[in-house]
Amino acid sequence: MFLGKYGAMAGAVAVAACWPFATGQIAQSMYEREVAQFSSPDITVEQREYHRGYLDSRAVTRLHFKGDVKLALEEAGLPSEYDLSSEITHGVLGVSSTNTLVLTPELQTLTQRLWPGNPTPIRLDMETLVTGASDYQLTVAPFSFTNEGKNLTASELTLMGSLARDGEITFDFNWPAAALNADNGEQIKIDTAKGQGRGYLQDDLWIGEQAFSVEGMRLVDTSNQAYRVGKSQIQISNQMVNADENTRARIDNANRITVSSFTLPDNSEWRNIALVFDAKGLDYQAMATIAGLSSDLENPEQVDALDQAMMTLLQQGLALDIAPASITLPDGDVSANVALNLAKADPQAAAQLDLNALVSRLSGNIDITVPDALLSQPQWQAKKQQLIKAGYATMNEGQFELTATIEGNQIVSSNGESMPLMLFAMLMI
Repeated sequence: MFLGKYGAMAGAVAVAACWPFATGQIAQSMYEREVAQFSSPDITVEQREYHRGYLDSRAVTRLHFKGDVKLALEEAGLPSEYDLSSEITHGVLGVSSTNTLVLTPELQTLTQRLWPGNPTPIRLDMETLVTGASDYQLTVAPFSFTNEGKNLTASELTLMGSLARDGEITFDFNWPAAALNADNGEQIKIDTAKGQGRGYLQDDLWIGEQAFSVEGMRLVDTSNQAYRVGKSQIQISNQMVNADENTRARIDNANRITVSSFTLPDNSEWRNIALVFDAKGLDYQAMATIAGLSSDLENPEQVDALDQAMMTLLQQGLALDIAPASITLPDGDVSANVALNLAKADPQAAAQLDLNALVSRLSGNIDITVPDALLSQPQWQAKKQQLIKAGYATMNEGQFELTATIEGNQIVSSNGESMPLMLFAMLMI
């Protein structure tokens, strides 16, 4: 019993003493696994070094940018390869790391212009559990940069979030201030940009939610005319629609944009700007193809593939809703609600663009309200009377209200009058 008791204690001490070696091995395994499994259309990752120590380790990872990102970097005079140095600390349940950019002489020339005297202007801190889940925080130091008569200044930017083992990503960023001032008098000032999101990347499509906001902006042009933008927000959602063996996978896209105010140089103000735009039932495979090709059209075959994906998207049907698009102007409120449905094409129909066949599958409703004061121009007065006479519109307390139903290639008024949709569109231009 005595030997058993102290033998167990000795075993526990031995395990504790050996744990840093074990976690060092786990850390290296986790690191090598992530490098091997990393996949991105814009970047490849390569292990350069891994030195495993007793309580901590050091790794160097090379990032190779490719495609459009590589071209953009090269056009800006920047390298397309970067090394990250990681100081890794082993813990009981996982590892934590501090990652900094390895500054080559070429990069030092640039960073000293942006961050003079700061040897580590960009820092990434990560904590990874043995399960593979990670928390991260990216910090970019404040900077001021002057080039060709323009000065860009920015406060510290932070981006933090988590990376789940199943690929789900969360992020939350904060950028308190940024300003651009040019010698010709142009100015842009941004106050408190924020964002957050949750989702995952699949076939070049973001599946999940994102939201971004700016507390305010001020813009000044070369003639010293100032424009002010109030709080602005945008929310984006992409959600998969479950498919079975008999139906194609689809995706629903939802967007909401709001701007509290937009002030013109004469101090007149546009307020309560809003746009809610939904696209439902989009063919998933077509959207994935479009996402993968839209920024990488290097040869005729890719252009043809993009055209075919667009055709598939239209052939498979979709629904578009704008509800609402609205704005408050000095002369009153403007609003529009539009619901359009494009039915799925006949499977026997030719897979080519036929505008008449496309329009024949269209249905929906249009409701638009505009202050009569905005239609005071002679050309609009004539069109307004035509629409009222045909039953497409009415006047109600100084508001011009247009209501119509779309039935294939015809647009139908409330009293049953109809005209070709294309003719109606030309009348509205």
